[in-house]
Amino acid sequence: MPETSGPKSSSGPDPAVMAITLLLALGVLGVYLNTVLSEYTGFVEWVYAKNWGLFFRIFQVSIILLDLVLLVFLIFTLRKLFSLRRVQPEKEIVPHVITPKEEVKESWGHIRELANSSSPSDWNMAVLRADALLDDILTHLGYEGTTLAERLKIVDPTKLPSLERAWSSHRLRNAIAHDPLEQHTRETIIHALRSYEQALKELGMMEEEEQVDK
Repeated sequence: MPETSGPKSSSGPDPAVMAITLLLALGVLGVYLNTVLSEYTGFVEWVYAKNWGLFFRIFQVSIILLDLVLLVFLIFTLRKLFSLRRVQPEKEIVPHVITPKEEVKESWGHIRELANSSSPSDWNMAVLRADALLDDILTHLGYEGTTLAERLKIVDPTKLPSLERAWSSHRLRNAIAHDPLEQHTRETIIHALRSYEQALKELGMMEEEEQVDK
């Protein structure tokens, strides 16, 4: 015969326990809300009990006084500024224009640094830059031509007594330009640079005290 099973036990929560728990939670929540509402009501009553009208009137008066002080300060500052402009008019800023003589002095400083180097390649570069500098000056003075050689051909020897020395230095420059690896003695380099230097002095573009170091 088949076995008969007994009554099944319920595994879910008890409805009575749930109802009691819910009532207790609602009770606690009600007490909390009542306390919060009482505190809020007390705060509102305290706010309305204060004489805020007097506070706002004092605040408005303070703001008006502060505005008056700022207005007086602004008027004083503007009057001071206008008086300074009348006494010391604005000076026009004139940009400094570098003259050819100043440009030669700066460029010759770099050439001297190269000439005083221990590297023969720097010596060659010094000659190339000195030649280009003389070319720029002759162009600035109005001598026509596309190369320094063309300009040297039309230079008046009375205005450039060291013309032959300039030609010699220019020929050295051409040799360096055609064969940069060829080494020249320091004495040869210094002699050429002094020739360029003398030419610049005779053209009025360099002071007499400017010299290439030995």
